[in-house]
Amino acid sequence: MSADTSILRAMARLRRALEKRMGLDDRADELAAREGGRPIRSGTLAAYDTAALGRRLRPMLEYDGRGWRALAEEIGVTSPDLSRVMAGQDIATGKVFAICDWAGLDARAFYRPPLGAPKPRKRARPSGRAVFHGKSTETGVRT
Repeated sequence: MSADTSILRAMARLRRALEKRMGLDDRADELAAREGGRPIRSGTLAAYDTAALGRRLRPMLEYDGRGWRALAEEIGVTSPDLSRVMAGQDIATGKVFAICDWAGLDARAFYRPPLGAPKPRKRARPSGRAVFHGKSTETGVRT
């Protein structure tokens, strides 16, 4: 009879685990419906449009022909990071910069400011004509 009781206890544990998982799934569905299918905090935090970055990056990675692990090592990120970008999931800012530097892309082009953020200030340009601060090798005319 001890075998029957151990099976019953295992089945009870399995049932509790499944009920817990189903509860989590129901909560996720409820939050998704409430937010219209968007992430809960969509737009409230600064982020990068990794989906657009992934669309630009995919042809480059496929053209290269090496595996993602080799490319990730060259870029300075992990292969799961590349996978996350391809899936449009968020990754750390430093990793976005590393990927964009490798691909020759401007990371700022993929930046999404938070909702209600002020517009970025433009850099002040020096007034007057441009000033050259270096030394020239062509300083005089020789005859």
